[in-house]
Amino acid sequence: MKTIVADIKKTFLPSRTFAYIRHQGPYMGDTQLFERIFNQVATWVTRNGLFKADSEAITIYHDDPETVSPDDQRISVGFTVPEGTEGDAEIKTTIIPSGDFVIGSFEIEEKEYADAWQSLFEYLNSNGFKPSGHIMYESYKNDPTKHPEGKHMVDICISV
Repeated sequence: MKTIVADIKKTFLPSRTFAYIRHQGPYMGDTQLFERIFNQVATWVTRNGLFKADSEAITIYHDDPETVSPDDQRISVGFTVPEGTEGDAEIKTTIIPSGDFVIGSFEIEEKEYADAWQSLFEYLNSNGFKPSGHIMYESYKNDPTKHPEGKHMVDICISV
């Protein structure tokens, strides 16, 4: 495991409305899967005029990959949208709950996501934080194809 350095802080985050598509099954390393789902949700959000300056691209991880088989793992991929937005047959909506989160802000290569998660969990353990079990997600801060080194800027957020 490679040690990944990050800016890490504990903060309170407000609730947000999230428009998404849920996927169940293997996802690790499947960039085409993420791209397809993000594009599908982005088309819906754009068509409905829901992209705002503060919209976030997010992937919520519902299951622990160390205890849940790849075929049963669930992720929800999408964007934050204005409060009160309702989904439809294609796109669902939910509320990302408010609460205290430990957030690790990383600038990583595509293949370093697992290392970033591991680094953040090591930080939690060594600093007396316990995940609440409510929600864990990645919030993407850039388009890596536009980064000079192709890096991914991502916040990993774990409720505590």
